[in-house]
Amino acid sequence: MKWQLVTFLGVALCYLASAKLSEVPADKEFLVRQREVLRLLNKVHEPNRFKEQAELGRSYDPTAHFSKYKNAVPVKRMVKEYMAGHMLPRGAIFTLFNNKHREEMITVFESFFFAEDWDTFYRTACWARDRVNEGQFIYALSLAVLHREDTRGIVLPPAYEIYPHLFVNSEVIHAAYKAKMRQEPAVVRMNFTGTIRNPEQRVAYLGEDVGMNSHHSHWHMDFPFWWKQEEYGVHKDRKGELFYYMHHQLIARFDAERLSNDLPIVEPLYWDEKIVDGFYPQTTYRVGGEFPARPDNFEFHDLEHIKVKDMMDYTRRIREAISQQAVVTRTGEMVSLNNTQGIDILGCMVEPSHDSKHPEYYGALHNYGHIMLGQITDPKGKFNMPPGVMEHFETATRDPAFFRLHKYIDNLFKLHKDLLPHYTMEELGFNGVTIQDLTVDDLVTYFEDFDIDMLNALDDTAELQDVDIKARVRRLNHKPFSVQVTVNSERDAMAVVRIFLAPKYDWFGQEIPINEKRLYMIEIDKFVTKVNKGTTVVQRKSSESSVTIPDRETTKVLTKRVEEALQGKTTYMVNKDVRHCGYPDRLLLPKGKKDGMIFTMYVIVTDYETEKVNDLPYDYEYGGAISYCGTLAGHKYPVNKPMGFPFDRQIDGDNFCTPNMFQKDVIITFKDTI
Repeated sequence: MKWQLVTFLGVALCYLASAKLSEVPADKEFLVRQREVLRLLNKVHEPNRFKEQAELGRSYDPTAHFSKYKNAVPVKRMVKEYMAGHMLPRGAIFTLFNNKHREEMITVFESFFFAEDWDTFYRTACWARDRVNEGQFIYALSLAVLHREDTRGIVLPPAYEIYPHLFVNSEVIHAAYKAKMRQEPAVVRMNFTGTIRNPEQRVAYLGEDVGMNSHHSHWHMDFPFWWKQEEYGVHKDRKGELFYYMHHQLIARFDAERLSNDLPIVEPLYWDEKIVDGFYPQTTYRVGGEFPARPDNFEFHDLEHIKVKDMMDYTRRIREAISQQAVVTRTGEMVSLNNTQGIDILGCMVEPSHDSKHPEYYGALHNYGHIMLGQITDPKGKFNMPPGVMEHFETATRDPAFFRLHKYIDNLFKLHKDLLPHYTMEELGFNGVTIQDLTVDDLVTYFEDFDIDMLNALDDTAELQDVDIKARVRRLNHKPFSVQVTVNSERDAMAVVRIFLAPKYDWFGQEIPINEKRLYMIEIDKFVTKVNKGTTVVQRKSSESSVTIPDRETTKVLTKRVEEALQGKTTYMVNKDVRHCGYPDRLLLPKGKKDGMIFTMYVIVTDYETEKVNDLPYDYEYGGAISYCGTLAGHKYPVNKPMGFPFDRQIDGDNFCTPNMFQKDVIITFKDTI
């Protein structure tokens, strides 16, 4: 189906002409679709209060319209399983890591995804809205909206407003209910978990940041591990490599944040060792009790279907594959890892994704790790405890063990990268191009307050008026800054500019050698620009970063803008490449220290003509946030060099620096208030 969401026939040409024209006015058809999606996601835990949708859901019979689905098998199965009472009931806790829950959710998603047209999709969603488990419905509907052609450009509400329970603690929920009962507007202050007695509390502002949580959950919506690329016809370019690189960047950032707070870098966990630091999430499910806590010095235990020995065996087999530089497939073939595509194969195998070469042999190291940590306090199910925070992508980063698990996995990827040959001077260089200077504005960070709308967190009735209740959290931010790169070139050229940031000193105050520092490199931008013959000053604003996205509009503001556009009062602009995945732009910089913390900024420019893989204009934005989140809409990742280049492989200090590289020490200063 052709994309029909905007008014102008030539809109595709507008997109190709310039990234600056990525937004166009929405027509009524698109506005209606945007409004209906917002309504479907409104107070999903309660019966649909929008009369038209509710009546449509009651009257529509999917079994009478099988011809309206490209593949009718999923919708047949969904209706049959629902009628038989075999699906997860409404009100029950849904987790993607539960096989049965996930298979049911996939059936719902495919029922939405395979609908022939918007009308069939909409009717199917209305049918499922009050029948399907809320968690399954939210996830399936969100994925369908992200991947259907006729819903491209539709903006989903912020994840922390759809399901606030996963983002705020139980104290806030209780206080919000009290305010609701009194029918009084309120702002409830939320504190981070732990106390000053717990060193990990110093960095809780990162793992518990709602933007960070939202980024992590949306990344796994853009790149679901269960995604069937051939069946769905939507290819996820470099999916395994993105799994490696996105999580590698989270670890590098977490380490920089720890150093900013006088903590050592995070240590990996091991299956046969105790987890030193416990975690008390202080959060509660809407129904089903509190998220389980983990005491200090807890050990891994066998689960019913996952054994500790299995995890050690999977690790051994992955290490063997890395050392042999080849993976064995289900059919016994050997696939080489000794190339730039090896990391993509390895990433698909470790997660594992649907594209794993041999999941029975190499297991599911990442997914099983999440499950084992989530169920660590009740491994036998003796107390029927609900899933832990590690069993939801929305809550996983709250637990410091998340970063320990991913440091463990990242070290496996490092083993692979360390076996690849050093980059040659030719691969690193850009003939005739030299960076003469690098100028950076003052880098200043600070904490600020941010309010979360609690509307969807509270039960009420259609007769009871909504009350303005918000949760107020502290979050890290930085002053806007610019980077100026002065480039001298012997000719006109197109260049890829990569900008990295890394701590200069380790926890002991010793300068970190470049071959070790590469592991802590935070990519803060990557873009393509024109370089003229002679001298060119390339300026880049922090707000333009390819890593980040801005805060999402609140549901109330978004709804108001859509309604006003439908009434002809305003114009609503739509971007077909809108992204929900992306690191929060507020977190582009690590916190630093009050008296200043020295980081090293690295810039390298390379030849775009040898790297480009798409025929789109060089300044096409792909919806932003491509560095960690890749591309959607069937586009390939825009450059072919490995993610993290040139710091993804071991560095020979004597044969690394080229004229097209530049480094400079910068200072990040933390201010209490701005």
